[in-house]
Amino acid sequence: MVTIRDIAKRAGVSVSTAARALNNHPKISEKTRDKIKALADEMGYMPNYNAKNLTNGVSNAVGVVFPPGELSPASNPFYVDILMGINQELRARNGVLSVAIANTMAELTANVESLISQGLIHYFVLLYSKKNDPVIKLLRAQQVNYVVIGDPNADDENYVNNDNELAGQKAGEYMIRKFETKRTLFVESDPEQGFERKRRIGFQKAMAAAGVPTEVLKVPKLSEFRLDQAVAQYLTTRTTIEGIVTTDDALGLMIYQLLWRQLNRDVPLISFNRNRSNNFLMGESVRFVELYPQTMGTAAVRVLFDPDKRSELIPFTIER
Repeated sequence: MVTIRDIAKRAGVSVSTAARALNNHPKISEKTRDKIKALADEMGYMPNYNAKNLTNGVSNAVGVVFPPGELSPASNPFYVDILMGINQELRARNGVLSVAIANTMAELTANVESLISQGLIHYFVLLYSKKNDPVIKLLRAQQVNYVVIGDPNADDENYVNNDNELAGQKAGEYMIRKFETKRTLFVESDPEQGFERKRRIGFQKAMAAAGVPTEVLKVPKLSEFRLDQAVAQYLTTRTTIEGIVTTDDALGLMIYQLLWRQLNRDVPLISFNRNRSNNFLMGESVRFVELYPQTMGTAAVRVLFDPDKRSELIPFTIER
């Protein structure tokens, strides 16, 4: 099978020059383009569709941008599920993807800028949504198409999301209806993210409508030293709590383990996001708000490439 490397060697040029010539890159002279194309025809070269996409930056080559700090995609199964959905939809379009991951926002922005400047990627899916985000500022300045997973930061921004406020409200109503709770606790990150704030607002609306007292526990990063002991101490002073909602399954797992293993308490718990590879949250009083991240991934690609689409709202369910 003839490759671009074979053509480049025969023509006496670099592989990148040969690839650009075959894709009509304007920086390659017409004479060189004609020469390399003639050699390609003579040698029976058949272009690799995916490689051509990466070289030419056409519409079915997509960059997937993880939030800064997520050094390993496997560290958050929610992102992995979204990535699976993106890949599934891209395969149907003969597309390819490239992942941008960095430890800091500055590194992430430089990573994305490199993908754009090299002409590799002109379409992006951001697995997060953040106001005043330098990556988004870069994409807008470069007039690059993108879609965010989360709330839009501008009226003209394409996005895919769940209705997080409604999900928080329904989780609260379910807690009261199913478990007849009289006092509740909502657990979120510190500092909270936008989707957490909306889930909390919805939950608090449900509690207010039912006249059920509730409070909020803000938990710092889970990696901080002795965090579980601090949260356990907090829970020992809240013995009247009859129901807990956590904004993700990482927080849910920590609270579950503290309650059932250390404090020997059986408190109904609802967790947003369901990590299906984790079977520890399986108590009789545990429920999940399923957000369907894989569906979010496929929807993001549809929004990205369909000029008539601006957004998709993914439904949620509450289940065991």
